[in-house]
Amino acid sequence: MALDAFQQPTKDLLAVLGEQVSAARPDGATGSFLAFVDQAVQDVGQRARVYGSKRVVAMMVADWQPTRGDEFTVRGKAGKVEEIAENDGLIVTVVLNG
Repeated sequence: MALDAFQQPTKDLLAVLGEQVSAARPDGATGSFLAFVDQAVQDVGQRARVYGSKRVVAMMVADWQPTRGDEFTVRGKAGKVEEIAENDGLIVTVVLNG
């Protein structure tokens, strides 16, 4: 089954569960789209307990193809793309810094 078959169902899920994200590239290009946002406190570390907040944003590749350095504004807070965690050709997931 081609990824095209998943385009509309993914758009439908984003329409219900997605959050508005604004994006800006260092070259001045801008965009706005719906994305799944995961912002949670995580317990990390092997020898000591360290708590940190990590923001992960997942959007459709057709809406925006992120690169490191892009700045996303989510829930009123801006953060730069630190890492592209996954890209399956339909959804791309990034980790924001800040």
